Amino acid sequence: MLERYIIKNYTQLKTISDPLRVKIVTMLIEKEMTVTEIGKEIGLEKAKVFYHLKELEKQKMIAIVRKEEVKGNVYKYYRATHNGFRIDKDLLPLSKENAEDVYNSIIMQQLENVKETVSKNRHLISDEMTMSHTIQINCSKKQFSLWKEKYNQLINELDQMESDNDEHIFYINTTAIEIENKVFE
Repeated sequence: MLERYIIKNYTQLKTISDPLRVKIVTMLIEKEMTVTEIGKEIGLEKAKVFYHLKELEKQKMIAIVRKEEVKGNVYKYYRATHNGFRIDKDLLPLSKENAEDVYNSIIMQQLENVKETVSKNRHLISDEMTMSHTIQINCSKKQFSLWKEKYNQLINELDQMESDNDEHIFYINTTAIEIENKVFE
């Protein structure tokens, strides 16, 4: 299982601050892709995709995982080197605004991916094999941190479970953010 990429300096933060790069990295977390495949998916010319890939590659956020030759053309397949991002707490006081932009871009891209995945798999949605939950809670930051740690342990436990003969694939996305004003009255 891949670990989260820890953004430790301003150059790394600047590299991933571009929403297009967040989209590209998110795609490469999900699967390996070529420049051409990425370009088709996001509607961008190969030269522009290649530029963004090189910037991400410089920071070791992505890597070439294999090369394939087809009819004399060499296709390079890129993949993310991690499964998400975390900004080092020592960097946050220096770059709070950039960090907010990065986290916002990442969350928004993840939510777009959820919408797309749900839409593509709507025929599999059933009460017993689907879960969706929206809730607003009041708790301290300490309580939230403890819950978050337990939740991450539970997700890791589920991911590490031995497979049985009735294996299914589940796409799990959880988003929890602090809000200023109540949504539910």
